[in-house]
Amino acid sequence: MADEKSTPDDLVLLAPETVFRQEGDRLRLAVGDDWQPVTLAPLFPLSEATGWIAVLDAEGKEVGILADLHALGRDSAAAVRAELRRRNLVPHVQRITGARDRFGMTEFTVESDRGPLSILVRHPQENIQQPLPGYFTLVDVESNRYDIPDLSALDPESRRLLEERL
Repeated sequence: MADEKSTPDDLVLLAPETVFRQEGDRLRLAVGDDWQPVTLAPLFPLSEATGWIAVLDAEGKEVGILADLHALGRDSAAAVRAELRRRNLVPHVQRITGARDRFGMTEFTVESDRGPLSILVRHPQENIQQPLPGYFTLVDVESNRYDIPDLSALDPESRRLLEERL
């Protein structure tokens, strides 16, 4: 993250020399000799797909902002693009097959339009959101979204498992 630029508003713009790499299904950022796991959050306007992307650490704190993806090195830009593609795929939950609560988190096992998934949700009362009537979104510990477009379309057991955690 050499040569970070800071504006008067404490906005940290990541330098073009910033290095990212994909490690399994995790994006990592070079910080000295370490590789820190990070997630990405596109900023507004969302139509600006190649810039203004927040880089967040494992706790969700902003590390900095990528103002222009094209300014990164080829390998770093490819890793960031792969992470953005992965994050923009929002699976739709079709059935909840299990829910296990522990230590303020709930692990949901679900069947989705992308196959079976395990979703770990921290503080379910805060991270199971209802943006529209009957429409729910589960946000996992890595800020990935999983949508339930129509609660009434779920079977009774799936609804019960979800509603117990609201």
